[in-house]
Amino acid sequence: MNNRRILVLYALAFLATLGYGIMIPTLSVHAHALGADHAAIGIIISAFAAAQLLTQIPMGRLSDRIGRVYLVVLGFGLMALAATLYHFATSPGQFMVLQALAGVGAGCLWPPLMAMLTDNVDPAGRGRMMGIFNTVFFLGVGIGPLAGGFIAGAFGHDAVFTAWTGVALLGALLCFVAIKESAKEKRTAAATALVSAAEHAPLIKPGLWSTFAAGCVIRARGGVCTSFNNALLPLYAIALFDATPAMIGSIMFIHGIGMAFFNIPGGMMSDRVGRRLPALAGSLVATAGVLWYSAASGYWALFAAVGLAGAGNAFSTPAVAALTADVCDPRRRGEAFGYFLTSFNLGMVLGSLVFGFVSDRLGLWGAVFVWGVTSLALSLFGLLIREPSTRPAAELAPPLRA
Repeated sequence: MNNRRILVLYALAFLATLGYGIMIPTLSVHAHALGADHAAIGIIISAFAAAQLLTQIPMGRLSDRIGRVYLVVLGFGLMALAATLYHFATSPGQFMVLQALAGVGAGCLWPPLMAMLTDNVDPAGRGRMMGIFNTVFFLGVGIGPLAGGFIAGAFGHDAVFTAWTGVALLGALLCFVAIKESAKEKRTAAATALVSAAEHAPLIKPGLWSTFAAGCVIRARGGVCTSFNNALLPLYAIALFDATPAMIGSIMFIHGIGMAFFNIPGGMMSDRVGRRLPALAGSLVATAGVLWYSAASGYWALFAAVGLAGAGNAFSTPAVAALTADVCDPRRRGEAFGYFLTSFNLGMVLGSLVFGFVSDRLGLWGAVFVWGVTSLALSLFGLLIREPSTRPAAELAPPLRA
């Protein structure tokens, strides 16, 4: 894969997370103003992840057979449509439907995007590449809420949806223009043979299903964290110190920045010492940050706790992403990443639903503490990860299509 295409893939990841992140600081606040309680807000947030959960595996399989590019363009287009329709939403139920539509768009773009990145990459450098990819990804996660908080404060809630529409359309255009050559390539006889063989190849290499499952659980822990931050962290900050939209955006910005700056070290460490140690250590550090949420007494304490949680998440993420590529058959990599990403979305769905109801019964502080204990339990699955033996020659089998 040439450097130009890699840079385009990084840019697409940034735009996808930037656009969605722009509206995150105001989504739960806006829904609350329309009459949604904490449980309803959890359902609204979970709708985005639930839609991804249902679409990412079939979209990953489809990308292995028909190619990656058009699915990414379609994903950005659906997100732009959902963002535009938010202007006309007047009830929590309509918010839920639009969140689901945006989730379908995200489900179309992430498996093929990650598969394109890891196609034809030597396993010895895979952790570093995923670290850079995740750094760009989480720069969008961090900058999006920061920008969205200021946009909402200056121009109102509707302005964030306009900004999201523009960013999504830019992503669709960039993908189509910059990688359109690969989308036009004809399938060769050799590629057709690979498709046929892939249908009978095992998804995961023998003896590594428990390792793959453990990596997915660690990723699911990150999904729970994301859903908790999106659904309840803004309300927790308001209850704790009457936070403004800009302050909420800043808190979520530091989480994204923590995620961004610790991905590359985590990826490089996973290439040197294996996937298990960074996956486990990062998750435990993130858990310490979450438990600190419940002890925070003001803005700066919560700011630091959220940043620590982001840093820990970041350190573990490239290790389990590279692990997914290590343990799967390269001809079914899009499908494997579909399962991997679905585990993240399963965490988001369950986190939003469970902690929305928990906060209605135990209060926001109680939900924070329960999440800390849950994070610890999920982190310990990292002990089950085995280091797979990698054979670069086999891993570098040609992809089905770009």
